[in-house]
Amino acid sequence: MISFLLTVNYLSAVLLVGTGIISLSLGLFIFLKAKQSQSSLLFALFSLLLSAWCISLGTLAAGISAPSMILAAKGTVISGVPIPIIVLLFCLCFPQGRVSLSAGKIILLSIPSLVLLFSSFSNTLLINPVVVNNGVVVNLGVMNYLYLLHFIAYFTAGGVILSSRYEKSSVVERIRYKYFLAGIILTCIVGATFNVILPIAFHVGYFIYFGPLGSIFVVISTAYAILKYRLMDVSLVIKKTSAYSLVTTGITFSYVLVVMAFEFIFRSILGYSSFWAAVPAALVVALTFIPVREQLQRVTDRIFFRHIVLYQRVIKEITRTIVSVTDLHTIFRLIDRTIVRVMCIKNASVLLLEEKENQYVVEKTNGLPQVITGIRLSLDDPLVTYLIEKKDAIILEEIKALLASDLTPPAEKEKLKKIQAEMEHFEAAVSVPSFLRNRLVGILNLGEKLSGELYSPDDLELLFTLTSEAAVAIENAKLYRDISQTRDYLNNLVQGSDDAILTLDLSGTVLTLNRGAEELFGVELAEAAGKIPPFFSADEIKDMLGQVVSGQPIKALEIRKTMKKGVEYSLLLTLSAICEGDGKIIGFSAIIKDITRLRRLDIVKQEFLYTISNELRTPLTPIHGYLSLLLSGELGELTPKQKETLEIVLKQGQRLQNLIDSVIDISRIEAGKPLGIKREPVFLDEIVRENIENYRSAYQSKGIKLEAVFPANRIALMADQNKLLRVMENLLGNAYKYTPVGGEVRVLVTEEGGQARVSVVDTGIGLAPQHLANVFQKFYQIDNGYARSSGGIGMGLAIAREIVETHGGRIWAESQGIGRGSSFIFTLPVGAA
Repeated sequence: MISFLLTVNYLSAVLLVGTGIISLSLGLFIFLKAKQSQSSLLFALFSLLLSAWCISLGTLAAGISAPSMILAAKGTVISGVPIPIIVLLFCLCFPQGRVSLSAGKIILLSIPSLVLLFSSFSNTLLINPVVVNNGVVVNLGVMNYLYLLHFIAYFTAGGVILSSRYEKSSVVERIRYKYFLAGIILTCIVGATFNVILPIAFHVGYFIYFGPLGSIFVVISTAYAILKYRLMDVSLVIKKTSAYSLVTTGITFSYVLVVMAFEFIFRSILGYSSFWAAVPAALVVALTFIPVREQLQRVTDRIFFRHIVLYQRVIKEITRTIVSVTDLHTIFRLIDRTIVRVMCIKNASVLLLEEKENQYVVEKTNGLPQVITGIRLSLDDPLVTYLIEKKDAIILEEIKALLASDLTPPAEKEKLKKIQAEMEHFEAAVSVPSFLRNRLVGILNLGEKLSGELYSPDDLELLFTLTSEAAVAIENAKLYRDISQTRDYLNNLVQGSDDAILTLDLSGTVLTLNRGAEELFGVELAEAAGKIPPFFSADEIKDMLGQVVSGQPIKALEIRKTMKKGVEYSLLLTLSAICEGDGKIIGFSAIIKDITRLRRLDIVKQEFLYTISNELRTPLTPIHGYLSLLLSGELGELTPKQKETLEIVLKQGQRLQNLIDSVIDISRIEAGKPLGIKREPVFLDEIVRENIENYRSAYQSKGIKLEAVFPANRIALMADQNKLLRVMENLLGNAYKYTPVGGEVRVLVTEEGGQARVSVVDTGIGLAPQHLANVFQKFYQIDNGYARSSGGIGMGLAIAREIVETHGGRIWAESQGIGRGSSFIFTLPVGAA
């Protein structure tokens, strides 16, 4: 029986020490190599404490010597005290990676652990453990109850927190963390079986040291999650643990041989063992340990981690090169060839965000059909939204695992099916996002490796580094491309313009000229650069620049200059400032339009209109006179029919006279001459009534109701009666043209605040908002059926405006929109002017 117990104890000691060494290696490498997240650091600390606990228990189980057993018993207690608080904090890290508690609350939670830690050095937790019959007799102190309660409370709280967060976590996080949870559950089951159930229920205490061996399940499940699901970003931990363990074993074995060799040499010389044999052996170990270790580590890296060394070199080379490239195609070719060459990938494709189109467009492919190029993904595409949500690479095998998992909800599976279909369409084994300022700017789709191997975390780390560097370079290249395209477009626009376009520096000297300026000035850029623009004096340029600097840009300023061969030119100048982003003026731009020919044509047109108008007016005067004489009866009695006919002819002659007068008025307006208002006392109601009577028959024939509303008191004006008659004639004629059959036109005459107001309101076709400000311009006509069918040259309202404004009044149009009628309103000052 004693032999059996010793065998069980020795076996459990070996297994416990082995578990401790594995936990120690895992904890050290996570601490040294993992990203410094709180979850990684806490798990590393948990692994180190677990290692110390297992090794202490193994030493205790081995029973090597009484002092070592007593020390191991205390070590078991001391190393176990911090484990509950570490486990609780670690559970609080999932899944955010940081403890969501303040420093004060963490300190408060740590108080029981600190109390127990101090108690372990006194007799309140363990009372002088002693060795009896190759075993340790431990007398428990009063703090032992707190010790047990501490373990139960903190482990229970950690389990509850981890379980609740596991339920709330995403599907991918559940798959990653279920291995850790499974390890904890198996550890608890093994511990409860060997340390609680068997001793208490069955009175079997032989295997009490086997209970702590359950901790190996936590280590194994965590290591598996690290390798397969990239848990805690420590993918190299397991690999390097194995590799560097071989290195350490090799060094230890070599130095054992050195010591044995020196011992053999001294025994051969002296005939017996000597203390002095250890001295040269120690010197050899001291002098060679560090160089040998570094050399073996380099060899190990080259043998086992050659691709990592290559990746690091590639990252350095490509980051050094990519920042200096501004051409998108060159960047694509550089990234594409680098990744395909280094990782030996079958195919690749790159999608970039095009802001103008709000889509991700395939910009580059390698090893894929040409039809892939130009494929576009919308901003709400499943693959795009999934990458933005996860901010991590999407691996096709992981997507398939999620689809096969019972943990994945049906709605999530439908989304994952679409993502799988898209990745298979791109023949992608992995999709890597590229973020810039938290915005997804690109997607790198990579096919399977030629070797058939899966993408390792090392591969993904390289890809993330490249896409991060590439994001900045690609964004810069896109900006450079857009700027280049805009620059070329503007340059072609400027150079192709017939107008003279030039830029000036702050002193007013020429920086650039376009071809239009070279033709206008008769000089080339090389001759004009650095000088005041031709045909301008330094004082003129100084005055104009000063005006622009003061915030008054020059717009369409007509100037006259004597230029080539003494010819006088009419020029239209626009001068404005060129500013930086902060508003600082760095130069000036000038656009000069040669309007000499237009001015000559304008003068010819004005002279023609004035001449022809006067020529037409000359025969109209005797025609009006003879018609009036005939209608008076002085030349004989007229029949009613003859009289009606002559009245129509006289009325149309008067209309022709008004048209000629309108042409003359337009010519005078364009020439800048006054209309020649003849002011005399008039009553406004008489002018309105006369026009209404003249139009009444025309309105009745079209079925339009025409009525007027006058104030009780008559309104007297100092005005040109004939001019105002033309204003009313134009407004009533306009209402007649644009009011459909069966409509209504009302004329309202009022007086408000010393201003006479006349409103011509119709139920016609109405005006769109963009036409309200333009209807009073010369020759402006709205392009619709009414305008085309009613004739006219578009001068009536323009002349009406000039007449009203010359009288010191104002005229405008109002309308609620198309089909809702319109109102033409003018005001005039009452009384003397």
